[in-house]
Amino acid sequence: MKGYWKKLLKINLTHKKIETEKIPKEVITKYLGAKGIGAYYFMKDLPQGIDPFSPENRIILATGPFQGTDILSTGRFATITKSPLTGIFLDTYCGGMFGPSLKRCGFDLVIIEGRAEKPVYISITNEMAQIKDATNLWGKTTAEAEKYIKSQEGKETKVVSIGIAGENRVLFSCLISEKRRASGRGGAGAVFGSKNLKAIAVNGTMNISVHDPQKIKELNQKATQAVKQMHKNKVPFYFYGTSWAIEYAHKTDRLPTLNFKKGEWEHYKGLNGDTIYRENKIIQNPCCPCPIACGGIISEGKDRPEYETLAMLGANCGLKNYQAVVEANELCNLYGLDTISTGNVIAFAMECAEKGIIKEEIKFGDEKTLLSLIEEIALGKGIGAQLGLGTKRLSKIWGYDCSSFAMNVKGLELPAWNCRGKLGQGLAYMTADIGGSHLRDALTDHSPPKESALKVVKELIETQNKNVIRDNYIICAFALFTVTPEMCAEYFKAVTGQEINEEKIQEIGNRIFTLIRSFNCREGISRKDDQLPLRALKEGLPSGVAQGCKAFISEEDKEQCLDEYYQLRGWDKNGIPKRETLKRLGIDF
Repeated sequence: MKGYWKKLLKINLTHKKIETEKIPKEVITKYLGAKGIGAYYFMKDLPQGIDPFSPENRIILATGPFQGTDILSTGRFATITKSPLTGIFLDTYCGGMFGPSLKRCGFDLVIIEGRAEKPVYISITNEMAQIKDATNLWGKTTAEAEKYIKSQEGKETKVVSIGIAGENRVLFSCLISEKRRASGRGGAGAVFGSKNLKAIAVNGTMNISVHDPQKIKELNQKATQAVKQMHKNKVPFYFYGTSWAIEYAHKTDRLPTLNFKKGEWEHYKGLNGDTIYRENKIIQNPCCPCPIACGGIISEGKDRPEYETLAMLGANCGLKNYQAVVEANELCNLYGLDTISTGNVIAFAMECAEKGIIKEEIKFGDEKTLLSLIEEIALGKGIGAQLGLGTKRLSKIWGYDCSSFAMNVKGLELPAWNCRGKLGQGLAYMTADIGGSHLRDALTDHSPPKESALKVVKELIETQNKNVIRDNYIICAFALFTVTPEMCAEYFKAVTGQEINEEKIQEIGNRIFTLIRSFNCREGISRKDDQLPLRALKEGLPSGVAQGCKAFISEEDKEQCLDEYYQLRGWDKNGIPKRETLKRLGIDF
C-alpha cells in the first residue's frame, strides 16, 4: 500500500533512546491514518489512570496518507496525548508546513515518552533524529524559539514549540508553529512542558511514493476550479477566511456573547471580517500549497484572528472591536495559549466578578484587563494561576453554583458556536470524543432547536465517523467546502491504490470512535459526563431567531437522544461500548 512509510519513530526522553519500528499492514488497514493509527499506538499498553504529566504519558505527532504528497490543502498533522485539562483522550490538529515536512522525514508518526532531565528539543531529518539541549530556550516565546532553532537547523526547517504557558503547565497551553498556527485544544503544550520538551524541528526531503500521480493532478485542478468558482460567486469565506463567520453566527443566534449569555452581539460589526479587511491591507497566508489561502497577515506581521478567536476573546468577553482581539491573539500565540479556552475562562471570571463571587475587578468589555489576564495566565501570576486551571476546576474552587455557567463539556471549554442556536449541536458537544469540540460533526440542519433532536441522531453518528476519516487522511476541514467526499475517496485511491467507499468509511470511523470511547470509559467517563452546562439546558436565549431556545426542547428529549445515540453506537445505557460491539469492530482493548 503506497502513501505510507509503514514506519514510526520512537523517542524516550528519560533514557535518551531513539528507535524506529515498522507499522504492520493490518494496523494500517484497520485504523487507516493519523487519528486512527495514532490512537492505536497511544493506547497500546498504556497504564490505566496515569497522570497526564507523568513520564509514562505519551505524546504522538501523526500524519496521514495525504501528507507529503502533492494533494492540496493537506498541511496538517495530529497531536495525540492524554489531556491534562480533561483527563481523557486528546487529538488536536495544526496547519502549516510542519506536517508535510515530518512525513518527508520518512516516518508516519513520532511517539515521545519519558521526561528529559533538562530542557531539550528534538531535531528530525531524513530517517534520523537527535535530542538537543534547549536550556537557552526555556523562558522564550514561541517566536523566539522558532527563530533560534531555524538558525541552528536551517531556514527550511519547520518547528513546533511551546511558549511560557506550556513551560508553566497551564492546562490549556498549546503548540505553535510558524508563529501563528496552533495545535490548540486540550493542553498538549503542558504535556510538552512536563517532559521538558521545548520544541520539535523537522526538515524532511524524502519523496513518498503514490499510486497514481496523474490522478492527483487532475483532482487538484478540479479542486482549484471549485475554489475559483467560489470567488466568482463571492462566497465570503474565500475573501475573509473564517473571520466572515462573526456576522453569520450573530444572525443565526450562535455567537457566544458575554459568557454564552446570548447568541447575538449588537457590536458584531466591529469584530467581523469585512471590517478587518476594509480597514487593513491583508496579505494572504496559506498553509501548504492550498488554493483557499484562508489565513491572513495584518500590518506589522500580526495574525488576522480566526472566527473562534474573534468570538471567544471578542464577543464572549464583551469586546466591541477587533483591534484588541488582534493584540490578545498575538499574546496567546507568543505564550502558547489556546484562544478558545482562554476567552472562555476570562469570560467566566468576568461573570463571576459581576455576580460578586470573586473580588477582582474584571469587567466585560475591559480590553486592558483582558490583555493583562492573558499574561497572568501564561506566567501563573495573580489570579492567572487559577484561571490556568480551566473553567471546570475553577467552578469547583470558587463554588456558589458557578458551575452552571462554566461553559465546558468534560472539562474542555466550548467552542464559539452556541449550541442553543442549532438543532443537535448540544448532543454533538456531549458526545464528542475529546469533550466540547465543534470539529467532530457536520450536521446539515442549521435550524434552531425548536423540535426534538432525535431526528438528527443518526446523521450525527454518520458525520462523526466521516470526520474521523477526514482526520485520518488528513485533509483540512475547510477544503471540504470544495473537495467532496467522493473526491477524497478518489484522492485516497490515487495515493494508496486502495478503494474506500461509504460503507468502509463508516466501519473504520466507527471503529476508531469506539476505540477512543473505550479508552475514555476506562479513565472514568460514562453517561454522567455526557452532559452540557446548565446554562445551555435551562436558560433560553433572550433574543434573536432562536429566542427562548435551549440546547434541547426538554430534559426528556436530551435523555432520549442519548439513549438512541448509545443504541446506534452499540454502547450500553451508561454509554460504555458493549463487548459484542468491540468484537464486531475488531477492537482488543
